[in-house]
Amino acid sequence: MKITETIVDFVKLSTQKKHALFQDIWSFDQQIFPSSTVEELYDYMYDVDAVSVPVVQYWHQGKLIGQNIIPVLKLELDAQPIYVVSSRAGVLSEYRRKNLTLSSAIRVAVRYRLRSPKIPLWFVTTLMQPKVYTLFASRSQFFFPRHNVEIPEQHIDILKLMLSRKKQVEERGRGIYVSQSVIPRVTPDQLIRLRNRSDDHIRFFMQQVPDYFNGKGLVCVCLLDLRTIIETTWNLALGRYVH
Repeated sequence: MKITETIVDFVKLSTQKKHALFQDIWSFDQQIFPSSTVEELYDYMYDVDAVSVPVVQYWHQGKLIGQNIIPVLKLELDAQPIYVVSSRAGVLSEYRRKNLTLSSAIRVAVRYRLRSPKIPLWFVTTLMQPKVYTLFASRSQFFFPRHNVEIPEQHIDILKLMLSRKKQVEERGRGIYVSQSVIPRVTPDQLIRLRNRSDDHIRFFMQQVPDYFNGKGLVCVCLLDLRTIIETTWNLALGRYVH
């Protein structure tokens, strides 16, 4: 199965092209997140702090089968500049076994890491399913929060900075923050499979967010330095699992 991808920086488009692409993105987004609102997606893509918003779209035989929106925000922490990357990704269920969205997010991170090597680059995302959390946590030992590892204080500072921009945030432990999020479309059979699988990462997620099926998500953070990028890239390529 050959899947191709296109990528465009939403920020650099003309107003007319932005409007047209936004409509296409919104149409597909509704297939993945049917309970989301157009205002929420608009705020995400038109964030005033975004210096870049890469939009990656995945195609199979001319059909759009997935997309990943990856805003890059330029913020300040302790009067020092930082970049913060997030991701709003969705892939049709029959194509979800290929780690498409994680690979594209890594490529975006590499470009910004090389472009501005002296400015710290962070990845902050809210994950709503144990399987998706495991995908990230099992590829890098520096993805937090995680089981049996203390989250560094600097990572908590980044979480607090980003959570100041969110509503409905709940602190459930040191470095454990849960936020109300948009629920993706999941069938009852998929929910059962998510609960039946069990490993350290899934058990950790289920302990922290047992109410994930009500729209709660675990807010996660990772410093995207070269060490982490190289580790994650190799683990993906080799199919290596990190506990």
